[in-house]
Order: sequence, then structure tokens, then C-alpha cells
Amino acid sequence: MAVTRIVLFGPTRVVGPEGDAVHLTGKHARILALLALSPGHPVSKDRLAEVLWEGRPPRSFQQTLDSDVCVLRRTAGLGPGRSSALRTTPAGYVLDPGRVRVDLDEARALADRAADEPSAAAVVSAAAALDLAAARLLEDEPYAPWAEEAREDWSRTEYALCLRASRAALVVGDLTLAVTAASRALGVRPTSEEAATQLMRAHWWTGRRAEAIRVFLRLQDLLLDELGERPGREARELYLTVLRDDGPAVDGGADAEHLRLLLQLLREALDLTPGVRAPALDAELAAAASEALTRWGRSAGSVGRRG
Repeated sequence: MAVTRIVLFGPTRVVGPEGDAVHLTGKHARILALLALSPGHPVSKDRLAEVLWEGRPPRSFQQTLDSDVCVLRRTAGLGPGRSSALRTTPAGYVLDPGRVRVDLDEARALADRAADEPSAAAVVSAAAALDLAAARLLEDEPYAPWAEEAREDWSRTEYALCLRASRAALVVGDLTLAVTAASRALGVRPTSEEAATQLMRAHWWTGRRAEAIRVFLRLQDLLLDELGERPGREARELYLTVLRDDGPAVDGGADAEHLRLLLQLLREALDLTPGVRAPALDAELAAAASEALTRWGRSAGSVGRRG
């Protein structure tokens, strides 16, 4: 049986069995999208009317809606009347899941599969799901509440999928996917310590220590600004581990960037130390830090003797 694909990631469109794509707009795109969010489950005419006319449908909306659905069937190549993949039922309109595939459903199925598979297979399934969902869901409906609700629902799946993909990718040595998937998870939830820690780890394993440190610092700033909190124990411990790491970098510029970042951190630490002013020249930072540590040691020693 010929199967039609409905694409909801990006602009709403229909891809026929031969690969020909039809881009839909306006009411027809909204009707198809609302039905494609739950293929196999009827959507009532009242529900469709409420969305299409933003809560103020005309008295004759049922006739208008029937006419719109007829045009949609023809435009999208879904077949006419009772033979259509878009059927009319007493409960409303419904897409026949045996004749229509939806990219959102495919992405969800791949995400579910990746959650249960061993790492090598999970990487394949997760990468396929992320490719399907590369564009924004329901891109043509940036403000509609029903579209926002669908995007929020997908974001929960996407977040878990990205973390699973990154962790599995590290196991099998796909460092590029490990970084991109973790970065995408952090994009979905910018204040997530779990996602930030995974991205730090992925950068670190790739040899980009400076990038790993930068992720922690961005997270710390964001948490302080938005929540008044600092990163938790796992993120802090990984941060300190990355700072102590003196292994070789993968790319030639990483060590230089790492050194610049460490000098920046040292300068900030000196500026926060009472009675110490960080010098303007980087070359003088080490001496200033040594002097500050010596002063601290003497102070601590005198306190100990007085005790």
C-alpha cells in the first residue's frame, strides 16, 4: 500500500509515495497539522473550529470545515471521499495511520528504541531521530498555543534523547555526536546541570579542555543570574578534574586557549582576594599569585600559633 509522509518539523508539508512534496499554508496546513499530531485518533470539528477561528467560529463553520477538508484531501493527494487517508467519522476527522506516516511519530519511536538499545545501536537510532527533528516543530505556527504545547511535549523527549545519544556516542567513540547531542540538550534546557556536565565531559574527552571549562563558567553565570545558585557537586568535581588534567590536546590551538582561560581564572581569583590586585600583564600573574599564597600561609600560621 502506498504511504504518504507528513512532515511537521519545519514547514508543514506532505510527501507523496513518489517523493513529490506539497507545501501547505493557512487553514489547510493547520488542519493537517492538528490531525497529524495524533494520527489514528479523531479530532472533533469543534476542536478544529476553535483553533481555526481562534475561539470565534461562525455559525456555519461545519459546512466551511467540510469544504476545507475536501480541498485539503485534493491538494495533499490524500484521496477523495470514503477512500481518502483523511477520513470523516462521527467523532470528527482522522488520519489513517496505515496509509500515513508522520515524522514526529517516527522520531518518537526512534527515541523510545534508543532508550532501550545497547550503545552501538542506540547511536544509530538516536542519530536518525535527531536528523528527523533537525528543524523546529510546527515552524509555521510560532505563537499558536496548540503548537507551543506540542513543542513543549517534544522538547521533553528531545532532551532525554540528546543525553542518551551523547552518552552512547562516548561509549562507541563517536566524539562528534557526543558533543553535538549534548550541546543540543543544553540548548533545550540551558540551566540543566545534567546537560552541561555531559557537554563538559564530551568536550574533555575530545581534548577540548578550554571548551569544557567554558561550559562550566557559562552554566555558573546562568545559574547565579537566574536562580541565585551555584552548580552542584557533580559539575564542580568534573570542572576541577578538567582543570587538573594535563593530557595532550587534540587540536593545536586548544592548549593555547586553555592557558588563556586559566590565566583569566587566575586573574579573577586574585581580584577577589583581599589586599591583592591582579597585575595588568599576564606574565606577572604567577608572581602575584605566589605572593598571595605566601601571605595567606603566614596569616594562617600566625593564627595557629595564637591558638
